Order: sequence, then structure tokens, then C-alpha cells
Amino acid sequence: MIHLLVRVQTKESPSMLRSPYVALAALLVTAYPLVSQAADPCSAIDQRLTHDLKTQFAPLIAKSLDGDVKSSKVDIDSIMRSGTWTIVHASTPVADPGYFFFDSSTGDNVFKDVWSGIAEKVEAPEIARWARSLGANKAISACFADTVAVVE
Repeated sequence: MIHLLVRVQTKESPSMLRSPYVALAALLVTAYPLVSQAADPCSAIDQRLTHDLKTQFAPLIAKSLDGDVKSSKVDIDSIMRSGTWTIVHASTPVADPGYFFFDSSTGDNVFKDVWSGIAEKVEAPEIARWARSLGANKAISACFADTVAVVE
């Protein structure tokens, strides 16, 4: 058995030894935010949606729909960005809302595919594999899968 003693200085006692339970409690309180953050697959994904990003991606989404929609009719709801990959959730008048996948590894945002719908939580690994098959990195694939796999 390992005995852990933590030396704590207080006003009353310049050097006071505390039990391992106090040390464990302090460790758990300090580490909890790290554990909860690590459990969120989207914690490392940039999800800041700006006016500039809406302006940049609306025409690309309209173009991906074979020109059937004007970019002014594309309503962008959210965005995920990681590395050279961007996934844009958008609504248009001609289709159900979808997640539009773009890769900018060539310097330009290139449309790769669109995914629409929701899925069961047990399908998340399969959805992440699908996103990876497009070339998307692991981080954004995991975040995407977690986002759309919401049905218990």
C-alpha cells in the first residue's frame, strides 16, 4: 500500500500534513474539467460561425446543388472546422438540411459530399468511418458522428 501525504501550508500551521483523502479530493477537483473535456469529441473542433464564413460557404453549397439554389437562399446553421476540413450544416429550399463536407488541402475549399439526417448512437462509429472515407481527419469525423448520432 502506498501512503500519500501532502504538505499544506496554512496561516495556523506553516507545515501541516493532510491525509491522502484530501490529496485525492484535490486531484479529482483539478482533473475533472480535463476528463469531461476529453469525453467531448467536439472539444478540439473550431465551431465559431462568423459572417465571413457564411459568406464564403453559401456560394459553395449553392454550387454543390448544381446551381438549383442561389447562395442567398442558403441558410447556414453551424460549422465544424479542423485542419483542412470544414463541415457546414445548412438548409436550402430544395432539400432537407444537410452537412456539407469541404476539404481545403489544395488551397481552395472543395466540396466532397453531403450527409442528411440523424442516426442512432450505436451508428456513430460507422458514420465516423464514412467521414474518414472522404478523407476527413479523425477529430472532425468523430465530432460529426457524435453530432448526428443522437437517437438512443
